[in-house]
Amino acid sequence: MAWVNALMGGPLIPLSVLELTNSSNVILHGKVISKKMARDEDGRVYTTVRMQVEDLWKGKITGEFFEIEHGGGILGNRKVSSPYQVRYNIHDEVVVFCRLNSRGKGVTIGLIQGKFEVMGTESSGHYVRNRFHGGPPPSAKPDRTRHRMPHQIPLPMASLKAQVQGGAR
Repeated sequence: MAWVNALMGGPLIPLSVLELTNSSNVILHGKVISKKMARDEDGRVYTTVRMQVEDLWKGKITGEFFEIEHGGGILGNRKVSSPYQVRYNIHDEVVVFCRLNSRGKGVTIGLIQGKFEVMGTESSGHYVRNRFHGGPPPSAKPDRTRHRMPHQIPLPMASLKAQVQGGAR
């Protein structure tokens, strides 16, 4: 089993919402509107994700758009990826926890841990989740009881925002 951890880069240690918050310069709710892949001066493939900002929870940005960079992507016939690397898709609605790099672009904290997918609607309520926090929204069918692990309990977006803004130092 040790060879699996070596192959996958080792286990990913879960970060709490407070740890994500304290490690972030910028936390925002937004929608992915575009992605572009490129090569840096050392030949490494990276992706730039452009987001339309819906709500800024922490930090300062200029304008209504924010860009996030991460390693990997598909460029030409070459795909570069990591098992725990964050992935953004166009039209994703997300909450992201970022640290700014030297170019002023966001870098998602904790690889996949700093991206929360937003689910639900205005009328049903918005919920967020990632692999470590939050589960699917409550079912509209209350006829069966579902037991969930603590990290799988539905997490309302308003609750995450309150944790972030209450825990930001």
